[in-house]
Amino acid sequence: MAYALGNGITATWTPTPIGDPPPDPPVVLAFAVTGFSWDGGDRPEVDITTGASTRRKVLPGLASQETFTLSVKYDTGDEALVSNPYSPEMIKCGYGSLVVSMPTTDDCTVLVEVMAASQVDLISFDFSVELDGVLEGEVKFRRRHVSI
Repeated sequence: MAYALGNGITATWTPTPIGDPPPDPPVVLAFAVTGFSWDGGDRPEVDITTGASTRRKVLPGLASQETFTLSVKYDTGDEALVSNPYSPEMIKCGYGSLVVSMPTTDDCTVLVEVMAASQVDLISFDFSVELDGVLEGEVKFRRRHVSI
C-alpha cells in the first residue's frame, strides 16, 4: 500500500486518566503532524572476550528505548481548546496511548494507522507561535515496554 506524503498525517494521544473517576468522555489530544521520527531499538555489542579466547567474542546487549518525536501543529480553534486542552493535559507529563495515521494515495480521506496504539510516556513538548498565528511545536514520547 502506498501512502500520500505531506499533509494528512495525524497523531492522537489518549492520556491515561489520573484520579478517580476517569473523565467522561476520555481526553484525546489530536495533532496535525508535519514531521515524525522513530528512534531506538539499537542493540550494542557486549564484548565477552577473555584472556583465553582465540577470537573476539561478543553478545548482543539490551535494545535501547524507542523514542517517537512528532513535529506538530496544534488545533487552536475555539472548539478545539475545549475538546483538546493541550497544555493542562501535557503538563501532567503522563502516559497513555499514541496512534499515528496517514492517508493512502488511493483515497486521502481514508487514514491508515502506520503506528498502531503504543503505550508511551510523554517525555517533553514545546509550543511556538509563528507570525501567521499558527501554534506549532514538537512532542516527544518514549515507548513503554512494561507497565509500572
